Amino acid sequence: MEQLGDKLVDSPICDSNACYESEFKTQDGLIKTWLCMTSGYTSNTTMTLNSEALKQTLEFTADLIKDLRQDHEPPGGGEVLAWFPTVITMPEKGMIFPEPIKETDGWQWTCVKAVPIPKEEQEKYPDPKNPGTFYKSRVDMKNSLHFNKLCFMDAAEELGMFK
Repeated sequence: MEQLGDKLVDSPICDSNACYESEFKTQDGLIKTWLCMTSGYTSNTTMTLNSEALKQTLEFTADLIKDLRQDHEPPGGGEVLAWFPTVITMPEKGMIFPEPIKETDGWQWTCVKAVPIPKEEQEKYPDPKNPGTFYKSRVDMKNSLHFNKLCFMDAAEELGMFK
């Protein structure tokens, strides 16, 4: 896969001008991806409404994310695509994910940072993908930070995505 370029475009989710568009050349052809840095929604040109990619996404995605789905034309026009809130996992830094707000119909971005696991406690955290090895960090759920659903960039900055 070869990245051909990237730029900021207007978001179809919230009309901000902070939607990051990337174009890639793959063995299957050109693919464009988008991540709105205001709303945190993402899509790509494989996510057309009757596509196999969308069917697989719906099969393996959490209910909250499926419930928050929006369908829009991509920036610059074209076939309507399914857009979903993203989940960011950076093992050494932490995670950002959408989370329901208790006792409301709303949701927010939650940012949890990675904290080191002391060497003497690492055996409590085995890595199931690599038997005999152990995680060196974990997410600190007790000190999670919450951000408004249109403040994804603030959550990303808090996590250290731009450093």
